[in-house]
Amino acid sequence: MAGPKPDQGAWSPDTMSPYQYMVIALCFLANVTDGFDVVSLALAAPVLSREWTIDPAMMGALFSAAAVGLTVGAFVVAPQADRIGRRPVMIGAVACLALTLTVTGLATAIWQLLVLRFVTGIALGTLVVCLNTTVAEYASRERRNICLAVLHMGFTLGMILGSGIAALVLETIGWRSIFFAAGALNFVVFFGAIFLLGESPVFLATRRRPSDLLKLNRIGDRMRIPSLAELVSPITQSASEKAGGKMKLLLAGDLRQRTILLWVASLTYAIVGYFLMNWKPTILNNAGLSPTLAAASGMITGACGSLGHLAMGLWARKAGEGRLTAIFFACAAVTLVIFGLQPPNPIFLLAMAGITTFFVVGAYTGIFLVTVIMYPPSVQNTGMGFVVGFGRIGAIIGPMIGGFLLSAGFDRMATYFIFSAIAVIPAVTMHLANRIALRDLSSGGPAVGVSDDERAARAV
Repeated sequence: MAGPKPDQGAWSPDTMSPYQYMVIALCFLANVTDGFDVVSLALAAPVLSREWTIDPAMMGALFSAAAVGLTVGAFVVAPQADRIGRRPVMIGAVACLALTLTVTGLATAIWQLLVLRFVTGIALGTLVVCLNTTVAEYASRERRNICLAVLHMGFTLGMILGSGIAALVLETIGWRSIFFAAGALNFVVFFGAIFLLGESPVFLATRRRPSDLLKLNRIGDRMRIPSLAELVSPITQSASEKAGGKMKLLLAGDLRQRTILLWVASLTYAIVGYFLMNWKPTILNNAGLSPTLAAASGMITGACGSLGHLAMGLWARKAGEGRLTAIFFACAAVTLVIFGLQPPNPIFLLAMAGITTFFVVGAYTGIFLVTVIMYPPSVQNTGMGFVVGFGRIGAIIGPMIGGFLLSAGFDRMATYFIFSAIAVIPAVTMHLANRIALRDLSSGGPAVGVSDDERAARAV
């Protein structure tokens, strides 16, 4: 059976073995726990703030601590996986989550919660990067997009799972049980990773220690790939990478324009996406929906978001990852305008909220699909880390803009028109990035984010 040659700097398995499915399932479970972890404080907040008499400003600081930690994890910690390996970074992040969430359930002071939420955020920001790059590496080229889409569905399911657990225990056992449950789930993932997760094959081939050939062949055996007799044709690093280089490589040569465009897309996506996540129930309630129905909109948008993940995973390779992501952003901009124009009819508002979420969340998956194929494996974690990091900055800015607009007296139509205009920005940047990819492909460059038909046409 022909297999990939990790010593040549590429790792794209031709087929899927049971071991590969198990690794991807482990990553999916880890992302389920991430979804639970992210919403754990929000779920505990109503009872916690009442028991400890925490004012809204301090509760907002607790929420922000996790957001700042997520940014630090994505920008600073996750790129270290390109230096020391993905396995130790991932296992360390999961262990940190298991411990901090468990200890959060034992906290007795606000300053302890503040520190613990910051550290939790660092681990979450680190893990979300490593999960995407690991799934992209272990999945076959044919299944990669759908595997990444399923991975992202795990986050949504984790938020739903956390809400269900909170509904069962919050008023009976107490808010601490939410964090104990989240910690327990992370311990399950931790032990699973210890026994199941292998090191990145590309990292091993790049590092080239004496024992790395044996480790590569052990992973290859589990993936049903023929063993290598030796690591030949040593992987060479570019001058920019040798000089200091991971960040420089992202902005070197042909990658510079696409990297900047991808950063802008991630930042502006998150401004829109996290505005919707935080303010949509309030806006629906202001439009005339009952608080219960406005809160229940999360179930509708969660289901539509999962469909958006799947649609991008199923269609992206045929249509072109970059092109389809741009189309989804453009459709999101249109649906935001339609939502703003809708009369206060519950059925129409909920339907448009679901359709908008379908396109916004699908475009989010598209950004990750483009990222994992745009960067060479040696800097993939660094590239993914910066994309996630800029997204976390947008996640902080978006709700703040929404709050400013609503407090300034902007109505639903005006607010959604403004965010529709913001959603045009990632549509344009992803379109430009796709045009650059087509230009590079025409001149003999890599087929990054273009459709199968375009790849085949250029290969003739």
